[in-house]
Amino acid sequence: MTPGERREVREAVAAGRRALASLEEAADALDSASNWGLADLVLGGALVSLVKHARLGDAREALERARADLYAFTREVRDVRGIEELRVDVGGVASALDVLVDNPFVDLYVQKKISDAEDNVAAAIAATKTVLARLEAAR
Repeated sequence: MTPGERREVREAVAAGRRALASLEEAADALDSASNWGLADLVLGGALVSLVKHARLGDAREALERARADLYAFTREVRDVRGIEELRVDVGGVASALDVLVDNPFVDLYVQKKISDAEDNVAAAIAATKTVLARLEAAR
């Protein structure tokens, strides 16, 4: 392997590690939102709904960082798919209804959205780890 190729691999590995760290942060934020979502289903109440949506906001921010890091990673290796899937979008109306009406049906809808986002992040983590393992083996 030439020095230039080794440099490219090092850059790709560094970008992959940043992406993986961001994805794991997003997974943690989604896990927290999911836990608060379960509390909202069991306990209900506007305060629990507000905390859940604050955690969803944290998850949105973490997912945006993860998407940016994954774009950088894919520019380096052109091998990771599914970046556009990384979103948690409950929707403004559902968020407002969840807090104001505090209806178990709305709570279940929001919980499903969180679960879908968790599945997408888990898949992205697995894909990133696979590509990183191949890159690190090539070094």
